[in-house]
Amino acid sequence: MNAIVALCHFCELHGPRTLFCTEVLHAPLPQGAEDRDSPHQGQQAEEEEGGIQMSSRIRAHSPAEGASTESSSPGPKKSDMCEGCRSLSAGHPGYISHDKETSIKYVSHQHPNHPQLFSIVRQACVRSLSCEVCPGREGPIFFGDEQHGFVFSHTFFIKDSLARGFQRWYSIITIMMDRIYLINSWPFLLGKVRGIIDELQAKALKVFEAEQFGCPQRAQRMNTAFTPFLHQRNGNAARSLTSLTSDDNLWACLHTSFAWLLKACGSRLTEKLLEGAPTEDTLVQMEKLAGEAGGNMALNESRMSQCDSLPL
Repeated sequence: MNAIVALCHFCELHGPRTLFCTEVLHAPLPQGAEDRDSPHQGQQAEEEEGGIQMSSRIRAHSPAEGASTESSSPGPKKSDMCEGCRSLSAGHPGYISHDKETSIKYVSHQHPNHPQLFSIVRQACVRSLSCEVCPGREGPIFFGDEQHGFVFSHTFFIKDSLARGFQRWYSIITIMMDRIYLINSWPFLLGKVRGIIDELQAKALKVFEAEQFGCPQRAQRMNTAFTPFLHQRNGNAARSLTSLTSDDNLWACLHTSFAWLLKACGSRLTEKLLEGAPTEDTLVQMEKLAGEAGGNMALNESRMSQCDSLPL
């Protein structure tokens, strides 16, 4: 499936930011992005999940923020980012998974390397956390156009004892140029994305409850209610998602989930190309299926009418 899945965050200092995205590569990786297959380099062992060969071996040359290629990277500069709107550390190569069945590669990093894809993901991130918001600010929504792609967005909150209102705002977006395919995939995406969100929220809730038990922030803020809010902020206020969930393997787990989501969603729906007029056998089979469907519908209506006629 030609789509991009991304995790976005609304930073209190820098606004909407893309934290982590996974894209599909059908062609070989560009120069400088070859896999490191030498076992002595200390890379993680490959694992199998859902027919995808998982590995953290990716690029020897990374355009991550803070690296030597910062000027050529389409992402924001290091000075325009904080811990809250940064996922992978400077120089981190990212993650890659190989689908052995289709020879497709799933690559994850903070921003897409291609400037056009970066612009599309950036715009979808801003819209998902600003103007395109469902009632209650938490839940799924669909928006987009043919020029910038169509987006399935699910916004949610993560507990943070140091944040304003004790929570931070995130969204998981799926971007695709095929509107019909994305709409037909809505129920599947909603269930799987909701599962990822529930897991993130459960981890963050445990950390939040532990911090509140050790040092309740609500009472401390009530005692300093007349102090300007900005003066209360400390250096740890803008914390990363790994700190909020206390999960050092968070980005590797998200890469696995996003890669599986793209593969599974792409395998659900298939298109068949029929050349020429349908044959007689095909017409007979279609009439047979239509007749069975009509018979089942009539049987259900008969059962419903019988139930309606029963005395109370």
